[in-house]
Amino acid sequence: MRFCFLALLLMSAGGCASQGQRETGAGGDTGSSWSGGGGGTPGGGGAGASDPGDCIAADGATGSSDSWNDASFVASVVIDNPASCARSYTLSTTQPLVDDVPDNPRTFGEQGTWPVVRSGHDMFDALYALALQEVTECAVDSISDGAFNGGSPIPCPPGGCFETGRKWSYVWTRDTAYAVLLGLGLIDPTRARNSLEYKLSVRRDGSDLQIVQDTGTGGSYPISTDRVVWAMGAWELLKFLSGDERTAFRDLAYEALSNTADHDRATVFDPSDGLYRGEQSFLDWREQSYPAWTATDPVQIGMSKALSTNVGHLRSLEVTAALATEMGHTDEAARYTGWAQQLRAAIDARFWLQSDDMPSSLITTSLDQAPTRRHDLLGAALHVMADIGSDSQQASTLAGYPHLTRGAPVLWPQQQLTPIYHNRGIWPFVTALWLEAAKKTGHAAVVTHGVHSLMRGAALNLSNMENFEMVSGQPWVDDGDDSGPVVNSQRQLWSVAGYLAMVQKVIFGLDANQQGIRFAPFVPQALRNGLFAGSQHIALSRIPYKGGHIAVVLDLGTADTTTSGALVAGSVRLNGADFGTGFAVATDLTGDDLFEIQLVADATASDAITLVGDAALSDYRNLYGPRTPAISNLAIDNGLLGLSLDAATEAAADVTFDVYRDGQLVAQDLPGSTSYWVDPTSTPATNSHCYSVETQFVSSGNRSQHAKPVCWWGASHERITNIDATAMTATGGTLVFDHGYWHHEAWGDEAHTLTIPSFVPSDSGSYLLQLNAGNGAGPYDTGITCAIKLIEVSDGNAVVASGYVAMPQLGSWDQWRESSFLPVQLSAGVSYSITIREDARAINMSQREHFAIYDGMGGSAGRFNRVNIAEVKLLAVELP
Repeated sequence: MRFCFLALLLMSAGGCASQGQRETGAGGDTGSSWSGGGGGTPGGGGAGASDPGDCIAADGATGSSDSWNDASFVASVVIDNPASCARSYTLSTTQPLVDDVPDNPRTFGEQGTWPVVRSGHDMFDALYALALQEVTECAVDSISDGAFNGGSPIPCPPGGCFETGRKWSYVWTRDTAYAVLLGLGLIDPTRARNSLEYKLSVRRDGSDLQIVQDTGTGGSYPISTDRVVWAMGAWELLKFLSGDERTAFRDLAYEALSNTADHDRATVFDPSDGLYRGEQSFLDWREQSYPAWTATDPVQIGMSKALSTNVGHLRSLEVTAALATEMGHTDEAARYTGWAQQLRAAIDARFWLQSDDMPSSLITTSLDQAPTRRHDLLGAALHVMADIGSDSQQASTLAGYPHLTRGAPVLWPQQQLTPIYHNRGIWPFVTALWLEAAKKTGHAAVVTHGVHSLMRGAALNLSNMENFEMVSGQPWVDDGDDSGPVVNSQRQLWSVAGYLAMVQKVIFGLDANQQGIRFAPFVPQALRNGLFAGSQHIALSRIPYKGGHIAVVLDLGTADTTTSGALVAGSVRLNGADFGTGFAVATDLTGDDLFEIQLVADATASDAITLVGDAALSDYRNLYGPRTPAISNLAIDNGLLGLSLDAATEAAADVTFDVYRDGQLVAQDLPGSTSYWVDPTSTPATNSHCYSVETQFVSSGNRSQHAKPVCWWGASHERITNIDATAMTATGGTLVFDHGYWHHEAWGDEAHTLTIPSFVPSDSGSYLLQLNAGNGAGPYDTGITCAIKLIEVSDGNAVVASGYVAMPQLGSWDQWRESSFLPVQLSAGVSYSITIREDARAINMSQREHFAIYDGMGGSAGRFNRVNIAEVKLLAVELP
């Protein structure tokens, strides 16, 4: 039904059909309503729709709203037909563009049936239309990547799919999942579904549907395990599907999620602390966010525990449990719920840094279990969005994370001598998730800052870019070897979706659950009296929802000079009737619906924000952490352990040392001049202590990465037992000596085993078992052939320890590194056998049908899980 009201004009080719009455809303607030309660109706989908172009106008205009000024660059917009519901915009910029793309000026129009926003601010309206325009540009009928199908196009299912960006023409798991979570599930559920389903795969034998882990560090899974973020996108998409389509996708999602959860529980879950191993989500360019000593030793990354990835596992388990409940799988629901509850508690216990009042980004590796005092924006945002920790912890995270003038960087602090990409980078999609976290916690200043960051980036670049350099906000900065961002794509899918989320989910407060929808706006006063100063009412029309459409109008009240606090929903009317702030059940909507929301001041909103202002930029110590220190020697000193410390060229007066032993802080604020320190409480006679150190800039408090851990294995390494390949019996492979070791070459196929028939330890105690192995099946930074094998230790009567170890790709077959660990308790004098083999869980991504068209190792030529194993090593950790 078409509608209009006084200053809120109905804009369409046909004008206004009728005029409504101003009425008094609930609680005495003055609200507005339209006769019949109709909403915008794109595509004629709404009841009584007479014009698919209907939209609601704002009732004013903001002065100077047609440009965005930023230092020496300006973006400007011209609207050719401002009174239309299908405006044409011409956007231009004085800023240089990456690859001179897109055309400058750029002309685009509002889609005939897609949503439109009317705020009275020309640039705000134009950039929302630009994001929707770029959704259509990412909407494709086929995808391609140079590493798949010989680079030839791969057809999408009927309805198409989303490619990842102008420079990323494939469908990637995490990009798709975050983009659907942010907004694409609402805007185009068919393409969203096709894209998510493309990232599910059975094994090559047709069994065991799971989520795909894309090519990545050390040969992908299990070095990287963040495929589980797929669940967030799937859960969001289910909110916008109906009927048989929803049921079919739900059932498929549950099958994949439950199989994935069970597999991950066996292979990458650590029962010792309740966390999941695996690389950080999104921050997957190793030396960008990990210490440099991990760059050629990717098993360390596989043994790390990341906040972002663990929250991904948490949400995946919670979604799996919810789907099991919905489908009536009571026992499975209870199991996944229990796992999720345990993981939630473990994340809270292990990552929260009381000293920093926010969560750590990372636990670096198995021999150093102390969380780093470094942070990442995605992990922090997901931590808050998943409602982990107390309200005060969530609030302090939002208030404490550092923001620069042009946005919040995705890492803090930055890494020295590292090119710009994740390091020194602002990423719009992460900013958008941070905005959702800030809305949840009521942080008005953080929301204002993020809105400005997203608008600035899109306006000056005429596109929703992949990333920006954090200080200048530029898409490219010349800085010698550290220039970058090293890759920067226009219309990056998750950046496009992030802009939509800022408008739809934060400002207008669109919030859906599996039963219905509501609008819970959050408008900081700084935006109300800034961007929207000329309008009392702003509107978002033609929102698609389950075959119908919705319009929402926000009554901002009277503009004033207030710049602190925020406006939130006071009263809500639905189709002309008082409704309240709860969810409207989907089946109760007409398909052509109008929400009218009177905003009121939020007494609890916070203006707390940590700003690193431009004046601080002259001192690199305010932006960077110290270079990664090292422990150059560990030795016995009068029955204790003495550590030789190296501050990695940092001036002694600039830094202090903190020392960690076995994951616990044992010395703090040692002077930067300290070159040797004796641990007064060490017990080297019985414990193989492992140490790491970090340094801190005295002036800024910024921390370094942790040093590579160094452990006491005895004066002559006598606590390490090496059993070489000549002592192993093998099925499959050939015993050879090359690349410096005896090893079993061409070994590792499904039926192959290696067995040590007998090993008798001389001491009882706790041990770590690992393999010395070579995997030249691919480079450090990509591929799908990380080797994974099951190790079983038996005492002749029973298996006393079993588990999976990973041996990532090392670039060539003459490189050797240790595997991940298997903990085991052994007794002196007992004869044990050790067997290394493959089973149903000891598989990598090359086993997945998805990679049958992959052109690298493990792809079209067949699965590949081979590895050269030269030694079994037993490390005595604790002795009687």
